[in-house]
Amino acid sequence: MADLYPSPVAAPAHQAGNILRAWVCRDEAALRKEFAKGLDLCASPQGHALEEENLEMLKAVVARLNECPAVLNAEPADPTVRLCINLLMHLAGQPYRTKSSGGSPVASQDQT
Repeated sequence: MADLYPSPVAAPAHQAGNILRAWVCRDEAALRKEFAKGLDLCASPQGHALEEENLEMLKAVVARLNECPAVLNAEPADPTVRLCINLLMHLAGQPYRTKSSGGSPVASQDQT
């Protein structure tokens, strides 16, 4: 699966976007692969305080979602899954705050 974001997007935003893309595509294998990449990313120090904070949030969200055996089959009303997806959307939107997209890079993607 190709990366959703061009370089040099902050690593946590980049990875959150890739996880969301796999989620939207309903691709279990790609989602698990992106979870693993996210956890690997979180294991290496980044150096900037804000990026470290975002990595901590990414790590917690990915770890929680990764615990769900059938995360793609979870009920939309499941508050834990809903919260995790909302946090990923927040992380993914970090470098793209615009009035028109509401800060979501997924909302501004070409859907063709």
